[in-house]
Amino acid sequence: MHDLAYGDVVRRYVGSRDSCDAQGLHLELIKRGFAGDLFLSNSLINLYAKTGDLSYARELFDQMQERNVVSWTCLITGYAKSGEMDSCECLFRKMADRRNGVSWNSMISGYIQNGLMQKAMDFVWFMIHNGPKMDGFTFATVLSACASIAALDSGMEIHAFGIRSHLETDVVVGSALVDMYGKSGRIDYASRVFESMNSRNEFSWNSMISGYARHGNGDKALKVFREMQQWGQEPDLVTFVGVLSACSHAGLVEEGSKYFESMKNHGLVPQMEHYSCMIDILGRTGKLNEMEDFIKKMPVRPNNLIWRTVLVACRRSKDGAKSGIWKQASEMLLELEPENPVNYVLISSMYAYRGRWEDVAKTRTAMRTLPVKKEAGRSWVTLHDGLHVFVAGDRSHPNTEEIYAKLHVLIQKIRDAGYVPQAEFALYDIDMETKEELLSYHSEKLAVAFVLTRSCRVPIRIMKNLRVCGDCHSAFCYISKIVGRKITLRDCNRFHHFENGKCSCGDFW
Repeated sequence: MHDLAYGDVVRRYVGSRDSCDAQGLHLELIKRGFAGDLFLSNSLINLYAKTGDLSYARELFDQMQERNVVSWTCLITGYAKSGEMDSCECLFRKMADRRNGVSWNSMISGYIQNGLMQKAMDFVWFMIHNGPKMDGFTFATVLSACASIAALDSGMEIHAFGIRSHLETDVVVGSALVDMYGKSGRIDYASRVFESMNSRNEFSWNSMISGYARHGNGDKALKVFREMQQWGQEPDLVTFVGVLSACSHAGLVEEGSKYFESMKNHGLVPQMEHYSCMIDILGRTGKLNEMEDFIKKMPVRPNNLIWRTVLVACRRSKDGAKSGIWKQASEMLLELEPENPVNYVLISSMYAYRGRWEDVAKTRTAMRTLPVKKEAGRSWVTLHDGLHVFVAGDRSHPNTEEIYAKLHVLIQKIRDAGYVPQAEFALYDIDMETKEELLSYHSEKLAVAFVLTRSCRVPIRIMKNLRVCGDCHSAFCYISKIVGRKITLRDCNRFHHFENGKCSCGDFW
């Protein structure tokens, strides 16, 4: 067997992700005299990295007499996927003048994958000033970093840099700009870029549809979908996730059902994400019986995504606790994903909503034994001096005293205006006063108080990694009216634009 044939074998093994197979193949290559082959060695490093055997990957890398940029980049990508960004940085420094656009992109992607958004942005600027001339693909990666943390100002600077580099007509760059502006709260800018594009690809269309969906502009999302087909661009599975999400956020039940059924006309078979969207549409509109019937008729066995969507729908609906399906969803989630803390949080919130505090305590006790801890709720704002991140009850910020003083004044003002804390969102069996205090210190409230300690001209744009709770949503409506400013909040589901006491979602979220 010659080296090209072995190359095909290695590629097939990458798909299997079996570490034992990787080691066996490596030994076979050594026996047949291919140990020094650069192409095969790179393929093996890639295979070891994808199977998680980084010690073998590093050992092979260190033994190589000859390396190229692929060798370095494969190992960097492997370390990034395992969360070892310190090792990535060490390798990247050692690459020196061997770096190219792919290796720079691998570092940015690694920071994003590991949630190190500020480091990603710092690296972006380091790349602009010290890296190679950026092509369209690199610009798209950089804009993706901006979109991940909704760093609008940085994204706009990158946009300007792209114009100076004569890349504004590149369809990849244009599509990435639409995505970045949509995820950063400026859907108007996203639309402007989209309309100015001379050519569009499926990512351009999907980004615009998803952007409108995320902002609750269901009608506009569906209009773009119709235009997409008029232009001759065939929709794909991602397109329909955006379309169905738009119907969900806008409460368009009939339209959602129609588009779901139309997927077969495009030769597409609905995936779990599409079934989940339909369940979300029915759940958001309180049609729990129809939701249950829909699940029973699914041609595939519901997975964890489906049952989690059901549980969220039941928690959102005033009749959800009365429905028997939430109990079934709880049992199925614990069977399918017994170590996922998100499931325990959702189940605990359902018990708390029903006042079943003993069950809340049991669920939380079970959660504490999990090897993986739940993701903490974080809110962040990006100002001229960088990224400011907050968690509930956070007192680590240098301006903590000023922030809490502003927050106490703010809470009193909105109380005077009619705000009543929604104690059901404090998931502990404690006295009412303590519940209200805990609610006051949610991360998004700390973030808005922080921005209000700064100049009144600073736009209030807050991002959150989890879904905003009902109490914070209510409080933000009052805050927008009290301070007379528009507040944009992006949570994990959508954008909320608060202005003059109202939210753009119409309290339908």
